[in-house]
Amino acid sequence: MGYAKKTLPFFLGNLDLILDMIPGDMVVNAMMVAMAAHSDDQKGQIIYNVTSSVSNPAPSGLVIDAMHRYFFENPPCKGNGGRVRLKKMRFFSMLTQLRLYMAIKYKLPLEMLRLVSIALCGIFSECYNKLNGKYSFIMQMIELHAPYTLFKGCFEDTNLVKLRTTMNKDDQINNGAYYFDFDPKSINWVDYFYGVHIPGVLKYCI
Repeated sequence: MGYAKKTLPFFLGNLDLILDMIPGDMVVNAMMVAMAAHSDDQKGQIIYNVTSSVSNPAPSGLVIDAMHRYFFENPPCKGNGGRVRLKKMRFFSMLTQLRLYMAIKYKLPLEMLRLVSIALCGIFSECYNKLNGKYSFIMQMIELHAPYTLFKGCFEDTNLVKLRTTMNKDDQINNGAYYFDFDPKSINWVDYFYGVHIPGVLKYCI
C-alpha cells in the first residue's frame, strides 16, 4: 500500500528471508477439516500451524519482484486520469545501511536548515522543528521494528500434514477435499501475489 501510494520508497529487510504466509481461506478450510476430524475425538488439544515456510517457502524477494512487475504493467492512476510510473523500492539488508542512508538523505539537509535558521535569527525554526519531529518519529519506528523485519525463522506444520493425511484416508472428509484445500504446496506464489494478493490489497484496502 505504501509503495502504491508513493509513501514508502525504501524498506528494511533481507530479500533472501522466507515469509511465512498463507491465504486466509486455507486457514478457514483447515479449521473446518480439523472440526470434522476431531468431532468424536476425546484426546487432548492439538495445535495446527497453518503455515507455508516449510512446505512451500516464499522468499521475500519473490514477493517484491511480483510487486514491481505488477505496478510496472499496471501503473496506478493519477487524479487527472494519467498513470504514475513507480521507481523500484530500495531495500536495505542491514540497519546500519539504513541509518547511513537516512542521515545523508534527510538528517544532513535538516542540520543545514537548522544552521541557516540560526544565522537568520530563527526564521526557519518552526519548519525545522516540524520536519525534525517527523524524522525522529520515523527513526524510532525503524529501530522498534528492525528486529521483526530481519527475523529469521519458520513454523513447523507436522500436525497439519497429519491432518491432510487423515483427510485423504477419510471418505467422509475426502468427499470435500477439493473444496477444503489447505495444502501450501498447491500455491504458485508468483501467480498468487501477482494475480490475487496485490489486486486484492488495491481493491479492498486502497
